[in-house]
Amino acid sequence: MSGSSLSYRHSLLVILQQLSGTVLGILVGVVLARMLSTAAFGEYNAAFGAMMIVQTFASLGASGFITVPFRRAITSGEFRVARGLRRWIPLCIILSGIFAFGIVFTAHVVYGSNSAVRVQSFAAVLATVPLVALASYLVSTASSLGAAGRAIFISRPLEKILLLLGLGLYWLLGSDSFDVLDAAAVWAATILVICIALWRLNRTVEHPDFKKGVLETEWSAWAKGAFPYLLSGVVGIVLSMAPFIILGWISVNGEEAAMYSAAFRLGAILSVAGSAAAAIFRPAIADAIEAGSRQEYRKLIRSWLLLVGPATVIGLALIMIFGDTLLGFFGEAYRKAYWLLVVVSATFGLKHLASIFLSVNQYAGSRKAITSISVFWTLIGLAAMVVMGKYWQTMGIAFAQGGAFLGMYLTYVFRASVLTKRSLR
Repeated sequence: MSGSSLSYRHSLLVILQQLSGTVLGILVGVVLARMLSTAAFGEYNAAFGAMMIVQTFASLGASGFITVPFRRAITSGEFRVARGLRRWIPLCIILSGIFAFGIVFTAHVVYGSNSAVRVQSFAAVLATVPLVALASYLVSTASSLGAAGRAIFISRPLEKILLLLGLGLYWLLGSDSFDVLDAAAVWAATILVICIALWRLNRTVEHPDFKKGVLETEWSAWAKGAFPYLLSGVVGIVLSMAPFIILGWISVNGEEAAMYSAAFRLGAILSVAGSAAAAIFRPAIADAIEAGSRQEYRKLIRSWLLLVGPATVIGLALIMIFGDTLLGFFGEAYRKAYWLLVVVSATFGLKHLASIFLSVNQYAGSRKAITSISVFWTLIGLAAMVVMGKYWQTMGIAFAQGGAFLGMYLTYVFRASVLTKRSLR
């Protein structure tokens, strides 16, 4: 994909798909909040937050790393390395997910006696780690192959539709004992179907030369190339999901975890434009940097800001106007999380507006700098969340998280500016 192939019509279509997935995700949260008690809703989301951190480890950084070798294979016609990646990475992700499950679940059994998350609930949610990690990888490969729209539809709207159907089935059966284990079962069945659908999509859209011919297995080069993506992904998800960990295992409070869960789900509206546009822009930016074209790069960045910037401002304004009403759908008790929702939404918006500059740093080869920046701001954020959470509870956690993300992404913006001035012509 080149910059010239990026159209606002195409971008808006993908954003609408992402928006529909986010809205459906909010609806899933509302249904779950209504079907579960406040404490159980907090328990489920705390377990889910931990699972998302673990699956990022299990993904091995492949979701970010795969874009460049796949795009290079398509543009150069040399597919040997890409064939090797295509064959072995999915298996490695599944095995690492199983291994990660064993380690983390054992740690919870041994050290999590005071947690807000019960052992059986944690096991049920955590067991989906291999499938979630594999789905994330398959979305990236499909996007690299030019099927971003369809991949996003499967991984966002379709996923939420299947969840709603599963929850609706429980409701139709008249089950009065719906609990966290039931919610986890619906999630597990859904993510299995999503993985199958994404796998079939990849098989359909990939170039014929991906499927046959000589392949290369460059394990050390793959590990070296994927590690910065793994580390940046881990620190990003840790910072995003840390409030669930703190409220589920450190400053244990299931009801506060539920309040944050509602704010987090609604605030995700502010991530729609950036997440959807990234699936379209990242391959094109990778191509522009690979070609050393400053003009193409600047054109892409301007298009990004014109698309994502206004959407972010409008989204935050809507949250401030309708936030109280939206929280009320979760239950009357959730209305008290209004200002928490505003802070979380602003964090989502600013983070995703600047997220493309993380990709610029990655594609420009600034691996060591990314590692240093992300680790530094994550450690600062975690320490601040623990301290501020002790004195100002969930709101303190949200402010600390927002400040850390702001510092991290402003640093990425500055670093990207320096790198592109040096390397592009």
